[in-house]
Amino acid sequence: MTKVSLTTQSLYFTGPRAVEIRSEALGGPGPGQVLLNLEVSGISAGTELNVFRGLAPQWRQSMDPKTRLFSDAHGSDWSWPARYGYAAVGRVAEIGRDVRALKAGDLVFAYVPHGQHAVVDANAVVPLGDLDDAEIGVFFANLNTAYNGVLDANIPLGADVVVSGLGVIGQMVTRLLARNGARQIIGVDTIAQRRELAAQGGATTLLDPRDGPVAERVRELTEGRGADTVIEVSGAAPALNEAIRTAGFNGTVIAMSWYGGTFESLSLSGEFHHNRPRIISSQVGTVNPFLGPLWSVGRRGNIARDYLSSLAPALKGFITHRVPLAEAGRGYGLLDQGSPDVMQVLIDYR
Repeated sequence: MTKVSLTTQSLYFTGPRAVEIRSEALGGPGPGQVLLNLEVSGISAGTELNVFRGLAPQWRQSMDPKTRLFSDAHGSDWSWPARYGYAAVGRVAEIGRDVRALKAGDLVFAYVPHGQHAVVDANAVVPLGDLDDAEIGVFFANLNTAYNGVLDANIPLGADVVVSGLGVIGQMVTRLLARNGARQIIGVDTIAQRRELAAQGGATTLLDPRDGPVAERVRELTEGRGADTVIEVSGAAPALNEAIRTAGFNGTVIAMSWYGGTFESLSLSGEFHHNRPRIISSQVGTVNPFLGPLWSVGRRGNIARDYLSSLAPALKGFITHRVPLAEAGRGYGLLDQGSPDVMQVLIDYR
Protein backbone atom coordinates (compact mmCIF):
# COMPACT_ATOMS: atom_id res chain seq x y z
CA MET A 1 0.00 0.00 0.00
CA THR A 2 1.10 3.61 -0.53
CA LYS A 3 2.67 5.26 2.47
CA VAL A 4 0.65 8.08 4.03
CA SER A 5 1.71 10.82 6.40
CA LEU A 6 -0.48 12.29 9.08
CA THR A 7 -0.35 14.66 12.02
CA THR A 8 -0.93 12.93 15.33
CA GLN A 9 -1.11 13.88 19.00
CA SER A 10 1.41 12.18 21.30
CA LEU A 11 1.99 12.27 25.05
CA TYR A 12 5.45 13.14 26.38
CA PHE A 13 6.94 13.12 29.87
CA THR A 14 8.86 16.40 30.07
CA GLY A 15 10.11 16.01 33.64
CA PRO A 16 9.10 14.41 36.93
CA ARG A 17 5.29 14.56 37.22
CA ALA A 18 5.05 16.67 34.05
CA VAL A 19 3.29 15.67 30.83
CA GLU A 20 2.71 17.46 27.57
CA ILE A 21 0.65 16.67 24.48
CA ARG A 22 2.53 17.41 21.26
CA SER A 23 1.48 17.45 17.63
CA GLU A 24 3.93 15.65 15.36
CA ALA A 25 4.13 14.10 11.94
CA LEU A 26 3.89 10.34 11.61
CA GLY A 27 4.80 8.45 8.49
CA GLY A 28 2.87 5.50 7.16
CA PRO A 29 3.82 1.88 7.78
CA GLY A 30 6.88 0.41 6.15
CA PRO A 31 7.35 -3.22 5.09
CA GLY A 32 6.09 -5.57 7.76
CA GLN A 33 4.45 -2.74 9.71
CA VAL A 34 0.93 -1.49 10.41
CA LEU A 35 -0.51 1.91 11.31
CA LEU A 36 -2.88 1.83 14.26
CA ASN A 37 -5.65 4.24 15.18
CA LEU A 38 -5.66 3.90 18.94
CA GLU A 39 -8.97 3.77 20.80
CA VAL A 40 -7.84 3.55 24.43
CA SER A 41 -4.66 3.08 26.44
CA GLY A 42 -4.19 2.28 30.11
CA ILE A 43 -2.04 4.17 32.59
CA SER A 44 -0.16 1.72 34.80
CA ALA A 45 -0.48 2.51 38.51
CA GLY A 46 2.82 0.75 39.24
CA THR A 47 5.66 0.77 36.74
CA GLU A 48 4.39 3.78 34.81
CA LEU A 49 3.92 5.90 37.92
CA ASN A 50 7.55 5.21 38.84
CA VAL A 51 8.54 6.54 35.41
CA PHE A 52 6.14 9.50 35.69
CA ARG A 53 7.50 10.42 39.13
CA GLY A 54 11.10 10.23 37.90
CA LEU A 55 11.94 7.33 40.22
CA ALA A 56 12.88 4.71 37.61
CA PRO A 57 16.64 4.04 37.71
CA GLN A 58 16.93 4.61 33.96
CA TRP A 59 16.50 8.36 34.51
CA ARG A 60 19.78 8.40 36.46
CA GLN A 61 21.71 5.31 35.34
CA SER A 62 22.27 3.01 32.39
CA MET A 63 22.21 -0.77 32.36
CA ASP A 64 25.11 -2.62 30.79
CA PRO A 65 23.52 -5.17 28.42
CA LYS A 66 26.33 -7.65 29.03
CA THR A 67 26.61 -7.52 32.82
CA ARG A 68 23.01 -6.37 33.46
CA LEU A 69 24.35 -3.97 36.08
CA PHE A 70 23.05 -0.43 36.54
CA SER A 71 25.65 2.33 36.83
CA ASP A 72 25.79 6.13 36.62
CA ALA A 73 29.30 6.02 35.12
CA HIS A 74 28.08 6.36 31.54
CA GLY A 75 25.05 8.60 31.85
CA SER A 76 21.45 7.45 31.82
CA ASP A 77 19.39 5.28 29.49
CA TRP A 78 16.56 7.83 29.38
CA SER A 79 16.32 11.58 29.15
CA TRP A 80 13.49 14.11 29.08
CA PRO A 81 11.34 14.55 27.07
CA ALA A 82 10.37 10.94 26.57
CA ARG A 83 7.37 8.93 25.48
CA TYR A 84 6.06 6.08 27.59
CA GLY A 85 3.16 3.65 27.91
CA TYR A 86 2.68 -0.01 27.10
CA ALA A 87 -1.01 -0.86 27.15
CA ALA A 88 -2.78 0.39 24.04
CA VAL A 89 -5.62 -0.98 21.94
CA GLY A 90 -6.57 0.23 18.49
CA ARG A 91 -7.63 -0.76 15.02
CA VAL A 92 -5.41 -1.43 12.05
CA ALA A 93 -5.73 1.56 9.72
CA GLU A 94 -2.98 0.95 7.15
CA ILE A 95 -1.01 -2.16 6.26
CA GLY A 96 2.57 -2.17 5.02
CA ARG A 97 4.01 -4.46 2.40
CA ASP A 98 4.38 -8.17 3.28
CA VAL A 99 1.79 -8.08 6.09
CA ARG A 100 -0.46 -11.12 5.72
CA ALA A 101 -1.87 -11.93 9.16
CA LEU A 102 -3.70 -8.63 9.73
CA LYS A 103 -6.26 -6.63 7.83
CA ALA A 104 -7.68 -3.12 8.09
CA GLY A 105 -10.18 -2.83 10.92
CA ASP A 106 -8.68 -5.57 13.12
CA LEU A 107 -8.72 -4.77 16.84
CA VAL A 108 -5.27 -5.33 18.34
CA PHE A 109 -3.27 -4.74 21.51
CA ALA A 110 0.14 -3.06 21.22
CA TYR A 111 2.96 -2.22 23.64
CA VAL A 112 3.23 1.38 22.42
CA PRO A 113 3.35 4.80 24.13
CA HIS A 114 0.24 6.92 24.65
CA GLY A 115 -0.94 8.83 21.59
CA GLN A 116 -3.58 8.87 18.88
CA HIS A 117 -1.64 6.70 16.43
CA ALA A 118 1.26 4.27 16.30
CA VAL A 119 3.32 2.56 13.62
CA VAL A 120 4.44 -0.85 14.82
CA ASP A 121 5.79 -4.12 13.46
CA ALA A 122 2.88 -6.36 12.57
CA ASN A 123 4.39 -9.31 14.42
CA ALA A 124 4.56 -7.23 17.62
CA VAL A 125 0.84 -6.65 18.00
CA VAL A 126 -1.60 -9.03 19.68
CA PRO A 127 -4.78 -9.66 17.65
CA LEU A 128 -7.79 -9.56 19.95
CA GLY A 129 -9.94 -11.71 17.68
CA ASP A 130 -13.55 -11.83 18.75
CA LEU A 131 -12.96 -9.53 21.72
CA ASP A 132 -14.86 -6.46 20.58
CA ASP A 133 -14.38 -4.24 23.65
CA ALA A 134 -11.17 -2.22 23.39
CA GLU A 135 -11.32 -1.38 27.09
CA ILE A 136 -11.01 -5.05 28.04
CA GLY A 137 -8.08 -5.46 25.66
CA VAL A 138 -6.10 -2.80 27.57
CA PHE A 139 -5.69 -5.28 30.43
CA PHE A 140 -3.60 -7.71 28.35
CA ALA A 141 -0.32 -6.32 29.71
CA ASN A 142 -1.47 -6.35 33.33
CA LEU A 143 -2.88 -9.85 33.01
CA ASN A 144 0.46 -11.07 31.67
CA THR A 145 2.16 -9.56 34.72
CA ALA A 146 -0.32 -11.10 37.16
CA TYR A 147 -0.18 -14.52 35.51
CA ASN A 148 3.61 -14.39 35.45
CA GLY A 149 3.64 -13.78 39.20
CA VAL A 150 1.45 -16.83 39.80
CA LEU A 151 3.73 -18.93 37.58
CA ASP A 152 6.77 -17.69 39.52
CA ALA A 153 5.09 -18.63 42.79
CA ASN A 154 4.60 -22.29 41.70
CA ILE A 155 1.86 -22.70 44.30
CA PRO A 156 0.79 -26.24 45.28
CA LEU A 157 -2.85 -27.26 45.56
CA GLY A 158 -4.15 -26.39 49.02
CA ALA A 159 -1.64 -23.63 49.79
CA ASP A 160 -2.33 -20.65 52.05
CA VAL A 161 -1.50 -17.54 50.03
CA VAL A 162 -1.42 -13.86 50.94
CA VAL A 163 -1.90 -11.16 48.30
CA SER A 164 -0.50 -7.86 49.56
CA GLY A 165 -1.90 -4.92 47.60
CA LEU A 166 -5.28 -5.20 45.87
CA GLY A 167 -4.94 -2.81 42.98
CA VAL A 168 -5.50 -4.01 39.42
CA ILE A 169 -2.65 -6.57 39.49
CA GLY A 170 -3.56 -7.80 42.96
CA GLN A 171 -7.18 -8.28 41.89
CA MET A 172 -6.07 -10.32 38.90
CA VAL A 173 -3.70 -12.40 41.02
CA THR A 174 -6.55 -13.12 43.44
CA ARG A 175 -8.78 -14.40 40.66
CA LEU A 176 -6.03 -16.55 39.16
CA LEU A 177 -5.25 -18.04 42.58
CA ALA A 178 -8.91 -18.96 42.98
CA ARG A 179 -8.65 -20.92 39.73
CA ASN A 180 -5.33 -22.42 40.77
CA GLY A 181 -6.65 -24.18 43.87
CA ALA A 182 -5.28 -22.15 46.78
CA ARG A 183 -6.89 -23.21 50.07
CA GLN A 184 -6.84 -19.75 51.59
CA ILE A 185 -6.46 -16.48 49.71
CA ILE A 186 -5.82 -13.71 52.21
CA GLY A 187 -6.08 -10.26 50.67
CA VAL A 188 -4.40 -7.27 52.30
CA ASP A 189 -5.17 -3.63 51.52
CA THR A 190 -6.05 -0.45 53.38
CA ILE A 191 -8.84 0.47 50.93
CA ALA A 192 -12.25 -1.04 51.73
CA GLN A 193 -13.50 -0.94 48.12
CA ARG A 194 -10.53 -2.99 46.99
CA ARG A 195 -11.03 -5.54 49.73
CA GLU A 196 -14.66 -5.90 48.66
CA LEU A 197 -13.59 -6.44 45.03
CA ALA A 198 -11.10 -9.11 46.13
CA ALA A 199 -13.85 -10.91 48.06
CA GLN A 200 -15.90 -11.00 44.87
CA GLY A 201 -12.88 -12.48 43.10
CA GLY A 202 -12.33 -15.37 45.49
CA ALA A 203 -10.40 -14.01 48.48
CA THR A 204 -11.38 -15.99 51.57
CA THR A 205 -10.17 -13.49 54.17
CA LEU A 206 -9.56 -9.74 53.91
CA LEU A 207 -7.22 -7.82 56.20
CA ASP A 208 -6.67 -4.11 56.72
CA PRO A 209 -3.02 -3.67 57.80
CA ARG A 210 -4.02 -0.67 59.90
CA ASP A 211 -5.90 -3.05 62.21
CA GLY A 212 -2.72 -4.78 63.35
CA PRO A 213 0.38 -6.57 62.06
CA VAL A 214 -0.51 -8.85 59.16
CA ALA A 215 2.07 -11.52 60.06
CA GLU A 216 0.49 -12.25 63.44
CA ARG A 217 -3.02 -12.38 62.00
CA VAL A 218 -1.95 -14.75 59.24
CA ARG A 219 -0.40 -17.03 61.86
CA GLU A 220 -3.81 -17.18 63.54
CA LEU A 221 -5.37 -18.26 60.24
CA THR A 222 -2.75 -20.93 59.51
CA GLU A 223 -2.32 -22.77 62.81
CA GLY A 224 0.81 -20.79 63.53
CA ARG A 225 2.63 -21.71 60.31
CA GLY A 226 2.44 -18.48 58.35
CA ALA A 227 1.74 -18.23 54.65
CA ASP A 228 3.14 -20.70 52.16
CA THR A 229 3.44 -17.82 49.70
CA VAL A 230 3.08 -14.06 49.95
CA ILE A 231 2.60 -12.24 46.66
CA GLU A 232 3.59 -8.62 47.23
CA VAL A 233 2.01 -6.27 44.69
CA SER A 234 1.74 -2.97 46.56
CA GLY A 235 5.19 -1.60 45.75
CA ALA A 236 5.59 -0.23 49.29
CA ALA A 237 8.74 -0.93 51.30
CA PRO A 238 6.86 -1.52 54.58
CA ALA A 239 4.64 -4.06 52.80
CA LEU A 240 7.68 -6.00 51.59
CA ASN A 241 9.00 -6.05 55.15
CA GLU A 242 5.68 -7.40 56.38
CA ALA A 243 5.57 -9.94 53.53
CA ILE A 244 8.91 -11.33 54.77
CA ARG A 245 7.48 -11.56 58.30
CA THR A 246 4.25 -13.14 57.03
CA ALA A 247 5.80 -16.02 55.10
CA GLY A 248 6.23 -19.20 57.13
CA PHE A 249 9.50 -21.07 57.60
CA ASN A 250 11.08 -21.61 54.17
CA GLY A 251 8.07 -19.91 52.60
CA THR A 252 8.15 -17.80 49.46
CA VAL A 253 7.76 -14.07 48.86
CA ILE A 254 7.02 -13.03 45.29
CA ALA A 255 8.08 -9.40 44.79
CA MET A 256 6.04 -8.34 41.78
CA SER A 257 6.43 -4.58 42.08
CA TRP A 258 9.01 -2.30 40.53
CA TYR A 259 9.93 -0.60 43.80
CA GLY A 260 10.63 3.09 43.33
CA GLY A 261 12.81 5.38 45.41
CA THR A 262 15.05 4.19 48.21
CA PHE A 263 14.75 1.28 50.59
CA GLU A 264 16.45 2.29 53.86
CA SER A 265 13.63 0.64 55.82
CA LEU A 266 14.18 -2.89 54.47
CA SER A 267 14.80 -5.22 57.41
CA LEU A 268 16.73 -8.45 56.83
CA SER A 269 17.85 -9.13 60.41
CA GLY A 270 14.87 -10.85 62.01
CA GLU A 271 12.47 -13.17 60.22
CA PHE A 272 14.44 -13.09 56.97
CA HIS A 273 17.57 -14.42 58.66
CA HIS A 274 15.91 -16.98 60.92
CA ASN A 275 12.96 -18.24 58.83
CA ARG A 276 14.80 -18.68 55.52
CA PRO A 277 12.10 -17.27 53.20
CA ARG A 278 12.86 -17.19 49.50
CA ILE A 279 12.33 -13.83 47.81
CA ILE A 280 11.68 -14.13 44.09
CA SER A 281 11.68 -11.13 41.77
CA SER A 282 8.88 -11.60 39.26
CA GLN A 283 9.63 -9.63 36.09
CA VAL A 284 7.28 -10.02 33.16
CA GLY A 285 10.02 -10.06 30.51
CA THR A 286 10.77 -13.74 31.17
CA VAL A 287 9.00 -16.87 32.39
CA ASN A 288 9.89 -18.94 35.46
CA PRO A 289 12.89 -21.02 34.22
CA PHE A 290 11.93 -23.94 36.45
CA LEU A 291 8.85 -24.50 34.28
CA GLY A 292 11.23 -25.86 31.65
CA PRO A 293 11.60 -25.41 27.88
CA LEU A 294 7.92 -26.01 27.10
CA TRP A 295 7.07 -22.58 28.54
CA SER A 296 7.79 -19.27 26.84
CA VAL A 297 6.68 -15.65 26.91
CA GLY A 298 4.63 -16.37 23.80
CA ARG A 299 2.81 -19.31 25.38
CA ARG A 300 2.11 -17.28 28.51
CA GLY A 301 0.71 -14.48 26.36
CA ASN A 302 -1.61 -16.82 24.48
CA ILE A 303 -3.03 -18.10 27.76
CA ALA A 304 -3.40 -14.57 29.11
CA ARG A 305 -5.31 -13.62 25.96
CA ASP A 306 -7.73 -16.51 26.63
CA TYR A 307 -8.21 -15.30 30.20
CA LEU A 308 -9.14 -11.80 28.98
CA SER A 309 -12.49 -13.04 27.72
CA SER A 310 -13.38 -15.11 30.76
CA LEU A 311 -12.40 -12.32 33.17
CA ALA A 312 -14.03 -9.56 31.10
CA PRO A 313 -16.88 -8.66 33.51
CA ALA A 314 -14.45 -8.24 36.42
CA LEU A 315 -11.92 -6.33 34.32
CA LYS A 316 -14.56 -3.87 33.16
CA GLY A 317 -15.37 -3.16 36.79
CA PHE A 318 -11.76 -2.18 37.51
CA ILE A 319 -12.06 0.88 35.23
CA THR A 320 -12.89 3.89 37.37
CA HIS A 321 -11.84 6.85 35.23
CA ARG A 322 -11.61 7.72 31.53
CA VAL A 323 -9.91 10.91 30.36
CA PRO A 324 -9.33 12.34 26.87
CA LEU A 325 -5.74 12.70 25.72
CA ALA A 326 -5.84 16.46 26.29
CA GLU A 327 -6.55 15.79 29.99
CA ALA A 328 -4.03 12.99 30.45
CA GLY A 329 -2.24 15.02 33.13
CA ARG A 330 -5.39 14.82 35.24
CA GLY A 331 -5.41 11.05 34.82
CA TYR A 332 -1.84 10.76 36.09
CA GLY A 333 -2.70 13.07 38.97
CA LEU A 334 -5.59 10.84 40.06
CA LEU A 335 -3.27 7.85 40.32
CA ASP A 336 -0.40 9.83 41.82
CA GLN A 337 -2.60 11.10 44.65
CA GLY A 338 -3.63 7.56 45.55
CA SER A 339 -7.32 8.36 45.95
CA PRO A 340 -9.27 5.34 47.24
CA ASP A 341 -11.84 5.57 44.46
CA VAL A 342 -9.22 5.33 41.69
CA MET A 343 -8.32 1.95 40.20
CA GLN A 344 -7.71 1.82 36.44
CA VAL A 345 -7.44 5.09 34.50
CA LEU A 346 -7.84 4.98 30.72
CA ILE A 347 -6.86 7.55 28.12
CA ASP A 348 -9.73 7.60 25.62
CA TYR A 349 -9.01 8.61 22.01
CA ARG A 350 -12.48 7.87 20.66
